[in-house]
Amino acid sequence: MYSVEKVAVNDKEFTVIEVSQTKIKVSFLDYGATIYKLFVPDKNNIMENVVVTYKSLTSYLQNEMYLNAIIGPTSGRIKNATFKIDNTEYTVDKNFLNSENLHGGNESFAFKFFDYEIIDSDQETKVLFTLFKKAENSLYPGNQTIKIIYTVKGGSLLIEFKATTDQDTLLNLTSHAYFNLSGNLKTNILEHYLYVASSTYLQLDETFVPYKICNNKNTRFDFLKNKKIKDNFFEGIYDLKTKGIDEPFLLDKTSFNICQVEYYDPKSKRILKVYTTYPSIVIYTHNYPDHKGLINDVKHEKHLGICFEAQLEPNGINLEGLNDGILRKNKPYYHKTLYQFSVK
Repeated sequence: MYSVEKVAVNDKEFTVIEVSQTKIKVSFLDYGATIYKLFVPDKNNIMENVVVTYKSLTSYLQNEMYLNAIIGPTSGRIKNATFKIDNTEYTVDKNFLNSENLHGGNESFAFKFFDYEIIDSDQETKVLFTLFKKAENSLYPGNQTIKIIYTVKGGSLLIEFKATTDQDTLLNLTSHAYFNLSGNLKTNILEHYLYVASSTYLQLDETFVPYKICNNKNTRFDFLKNKKIKDNFFEGIYDLKTKGIDEPFLLDKTSFNICQVEYYDPKSKRILKVYTTYPSIVIYTHNYPDHKGLINDVKHEKHLGICFEAQLEPNGINLEGLNDGILRKNKPYYHKTLYQFSVK
């Protein structure tokens, strides 16, 4: 079951697609193939929104937080906004600290309109978003077809990432969804519990760019035992540049059959489990809010959401031993991430 609404946003027109299935209701925007709202039940079967949502649609036009949008052509930061494919060097936008490329730079898919198609049945609803990226308008090589397929079904949201290119290129797609299981942003996420199937992470340099693999045992990145998120925060954490967690966690085993993340709110009893074919997940505890108005007039402060950005290792093309993120000509790109919601 679904509905489609056209909404004028300044000089643009957004399409809002609302999908309802058993125990889940999701709204999408064609702008950025964005998750707009996501409702799941709590322990009392009360449906509430569990993603951070701007109060005004105009806030998505300049979405500094990439709130709930699809990220590409690349996710995360690229050192010096430079990379090599074989013997050819490419330089893309330096849109972060005037030195690095962040989330694809000025070409980010978060700021593109996608075509859409809806396939609906009693058991599930698929929303297929398609974007055609032309090489002549891009600093990234190749004409590309990008497909983002959302499947809403039985308390879960599956995201499939598909792409093809006619020239060797760099591609690393993810969802930048900000989750908060309290429902309607009643609390921040620090009292929520987190488990991550990862014993190593990528350390960040002074410009937030990953540069080396580190063991996370007995560090603030150790979530191999389910614990409160705030338990891994310490006095002085806000003196760090990240002001929280913003690191890539390397998964101990890459498999869609393994629960890689379990995120739990003890008050609402909601649980989110994350499954993915990607080898890493960037976890971001919403450390730099843009203070734009949020739904329900919630005060927009840090740690209102948490992101689980499943992706290839960011900056992997510049780091030996990691996935380089190169998509070869006429080869298919395919990954998927499942967000499975339930009540404990």
